[in-house]
Amino acid sequence: MRAKWFLVTAAFAALTLGTAQTALADNNATGSVGAVQTGPVGVTPTAGASQAGATVAASVPVAVGGSGDNTATNSVGAVQAGGGNTSSGSTGSVQVSSASASPSASAGTSDSGAGAGVPIAVGGDGSNTASNSTGAAQIGGGNSTTGSAGVLQSGSPQAAPAVGASIVGEAVAASAPVGVAGSGNNAADSIGAAQVGGGNNVTRSFLAVQSGPVSGAPSVASGSTATGAATPAASASTPPAAGPSPGTRTSEGAPRPNRNTFGVTKPPNDGPQALGRLPFTGFGLLLFVLLGLALLATGLTTRGRARLSV
Repeated sequence: MRAKWFLVTAAFAALTLGTAQTALADNNATGSVGAVQTGPVGVTPTAGASQAGATVAASVPVAVGGSGDNTATNSVGAVQAGGGNTSSGSTGSVQVSSASASPSASAGTSDSGAGAGVPIAVGGDGSNTASNSTGAAQIGGGNSTTGSAGVLQSGSPQAAPAVGASIVGEAVAASAPVGVAGSGNNAADSIGAAQVGGGNNVTRSFLAVQSGPVSGAPSVASGSTATGAATPAASASTPPAAGPSPGTRTSEGAPRPNRNTFGVTKPPNDGPQALGRLPFTGFGLLLFVLLGLALLATGLTTRGRARLSV
């Protein structure tokens, strides 16, 4: 029974080692004190909650890339993250390869919501190198400092903060991307040098500040978030209806029928003309003629009897 368990364990270990990938970077610290080295890393802390139809969420993904080995030689207090960082004979050097962070947050209900994001990235080509330097901070890639103190070097940083909100089908958004282009910063025998972007070189200088080309493209947009076709509030091609002129009456609803002149019978358009009918009522004229003659005869008879009795 025990032999079977050993065989299963050995087979599992063989499969694991056979499918494992090689490390992206090796860390070497020779003759150094207090060296902290790590290869490429990535974390994505998130949080969210929902209560009574309202939701809120937040995320802060962070990643440090880079390729190559991290090497610290005869250095004190060297911190290296990512890959391709080299520190030699330096004190208090911090080296970070290309890094990115994308913090974001959102909140909303069934008919409204808001969100914001601030993606930040620092890139750069090449490795970071610090030689015989004190207090050197390098982030991105392609940074080199020799015999310098208090040097800050950054590859091309990019930031694109953006916000957006919507309510009752209407949305508005704004963004302000900003970036500094270039790659490759060099500082030699300098004190207090700050270099951002790329293509910056400083030698035997004091308190030098250098930056690559800066770009920005802020924008604002608004519109409807409804999926169907929106009903326009007003059409430019359709003129507005004319109002009633002074002194006239208007009525809404079904149009009025044309009035007939008193005493004139107007037949309908879809039938033959009807004669011998009273206007407005439509009763037969012969009936009223006979009724009038009868009343006239009755009145004459009553009058003759009254005269004879006198």
